[in-house]
Amino acid sequence: MYVVTVDDRRRIKLPKDFVKPKDKILILNAETRLVLIKIPPKPFPESSSWLRTSLSKAELRRLGLEKALEEVGKKLERKDADRN
Repeated sequence: MYVVTVDDRRRIKLPKDFVKPKDKILILNAETRLVLIKIPPKPFPESSSWLRTSLSKAELRRLGLEKALEEVGKKLERKDADRN
Protein backbone atom coordinates (compact mmCIF):
# COMPACT_ATOMS: atom_id res chain seq x y z
CA MET A 1 0.00 0.00 0.00
CA TYR A 2 1.19 3.49 -0.82
CA VAL A 3 0.14 6.94 0.32
CA VAL A 4 0.64 9.74 -2.19
CA THR A 5 -0.10 13.47 -2.10
CA VAL A 6 -1.88 15.47 -4.78
CA ASP A 7 0.15 18.53 -5.75
CA ASP A 8 -1.23 21.98 -6.60
CA ARG A 9 -1.59 20.93 -10.26
CA ARG A 10 -3.70 17.88 -9.22
CA ARG A 11 -0.93 15.41 -10.00
CA ILE A 12 0.13 12.41 -8.00
CA LYS A 13 3.51 10.75 -8.10
CA LEU A 14 3.32 6.97 -8.19
CA PRO A 15 6.07 4.77 -6.71
CA LYS A 16 8.77 3.62 -9.15
CA ASP A 17 8.05 -0.07 -8.52
CA PHE A 18 4.38 0.48 -9.45
CA VAL A 19 4.75 2.10 -12.88
CA LYS A 20 7.28 3.12 -15.49
CA PRO A 21 7.17 6.22 -17.68
CA LYS A 22 4.58 5.93 -20.48
CA ASP A 23 2.61 3.18 -18.68
CA LYS A 24 -1.14 3.51 -19.04
CA ILE A 25 -3.33 3.36 -15.96
CA LEU A 26 -7.09 2.98 -15.89
CA ILE A 27 -8.54 5.15 -13.11
CA LEU A 28 -11.97 4.17 -11.83
CA ASN A 29 -13.96 6.58 -9.71
CA ALA A 30 -15.54 4.41 -7.01
CA GLU A 31 -17.47 7.01 -5.03
CA THR A 32 -14.99 8.25 -2.41
CA ARG A 33 -12.12 6.16 -3.73
CA LEU A 34 -10.01 5.96 -6.88
CA VAL A 35 -8.99 2.55 -8.21
CA LEU A 36 -5.92 2.36 -10.45
CA ILE A 37 -5.48 -0.58 -12.83
CA LYS A 38 -2.33 -0.94 -14.91
CA ILE A 39 -3.06 -1.64 -18.60
CA PRO A 40 -0.64 -3.91 -20.51
CA PRO A 41 1.20 -2.14 -23.37
CA LYS A 42 -0.62 -4.25 -25.99
CA PRO A 43 -3.70 -5.69 -24.29
CA PHE A 44 -5.28 -7.32 -27.35
CA PRO A 45 -2.24 -9.28 -28.58
CA GLU A 46 -1.46 -10.30 -24.99
CA SER A 47 -4.98 -11.67 -24.55
CA SER A 48 -5.46 -13.25 -27.99
CA SER A 49 -4.32 -16.70 -26.84
CA TRP A 50 -7.09 -16.97 -24.24
CA LEU A 51 -9.72 -14.41 -25.33
CA ARG A 52 -11.89 -15.53 -28.25
CA THR A 53 -14.72 -13.13 -29.04
CA SER A 54 -16.74 -11.61 -31.85
CA LEU A 55 -17.20 -8.34 -29.94
CA SER A 56 -15.61 -5.12 -31.19
CA LYS A 57 -12.92 -3.29 -29.21
CA ALA A 58 -15.50 -0.65 -28.19
CA GLU A 59 -17.92 -3.33 -26.96
CA LEU A 60 -15.15 -5.07 -25.04
CA ARG A 61 -14.04 -1.76 -23.52
CA ARG A 62 -17.60 -0.94 -22.38
CA LEU A 63 -18.14 -4.44 -20.99
CA GLY A 64 -14.79 -4.40 -19.19
CA LEU A 65 -15.50 -1.04 -17.60
CA GLU A 66 -18.94 -2.18 -16.44
CA LYS A 67 -17.53 -5.37 -14.91
CA ALA A 68 -14.61 -3.55 -13.26
CA LEU A 69 -16.95 -1.01 -11.66
CA GLU A 70 -19.25 -3.81 -10.51
CA GLU A 71 -16.33 -5.69 -8.96
CA VAL A 72 -14.99 -2.58 -7.22
CA GLY A 73 -18.47 -1.82 -5.86
CA LYS A 74 -18.78 -5.33 -4.40
CA LYS A 75 -15.34 -5.12 -2.80
CA LEU A 76 -16.12 -1.73 -1.28
CA GLU A 77 -19.43 -3.05 0.08
CA ARG A 78 -17.61 -5.97 1.72
CA LYS A 79 -14.99 -3.62 3.20
CA ASP A 80 -17.66 -1.29 4.56
CA ALA A 81 -19.58 -4.26 6.01
CA ASP A 82 -16.41 -5.53 7.71
CA ARG A 83 -15.89 -2.11 9.35
CA ASN A 84 -19.41 -2.13 10.85
